[in-house]
Amino acid sequence: MKRTAWCILLLCAAFMASAQGVDSQIQKIRDFYNRVQEQVKMGYSIDNPIGTAVIDHVATYSAVGYIKGKTEVYTYLYDAEEYDDELFNTQQVVMIRENFERGPWQQYREYLYDPKTREPIFCYFHDIDPDKGDFVDHRFYFSKGKLLKALPASSASKAKSALKIANEMKDYGRSIFERSPMNL
Repeated sequence: MKRTAWCILLLCAAFMASAQGVDSQIQKIRDFYNRVQEQVKMGYSIDNPIGTAVIDHVATYSAVGYIKGKTEVYTYLYDAEEYDDELFNTQQVVMIRENFERGPWQQYREYLYDPKTREPIFCYFHDIDPDKGDFVDHRFYFSKGKLLKALPASSASKAKSALKIANEMKDYGRSIFERSPMNL
């Protein structure tokens, strides 16, 4: 009986330690997100090496009407003091925001990337839930390509799709800077 109690106690302790580890990782992601938001508000300067590209989208469909939107890509420009030679003078995508609207329908998404590993660490989707027809906010926290937490928890099944979209958007964001007139 004592052995069973100890096993249960150890399992509970391990579970709590794991949960605290996930919570601390999520808190680090939130802190980084807040720092990036502050840098975005300040704009580019010598002290704030964050660059921005804004792409406006407008499309008209005969039966649907127009869809308009905007994609904002935020990058860090690295210098040799902070990072190794591989990243010197390169644009690394750190955040992408997308906003599309058609009449009452609105879709907003944010993607946050770890600038050192270049992996998605956070995705936020505000969109219509096709099952319910209501607007829903989904938050996905990732570490090394694996889901840490999904909010609401019922959206965990969408995490793989969110990670795929985030990686596609990162490649799209990088291509914008690689095709810029400065690089031709």
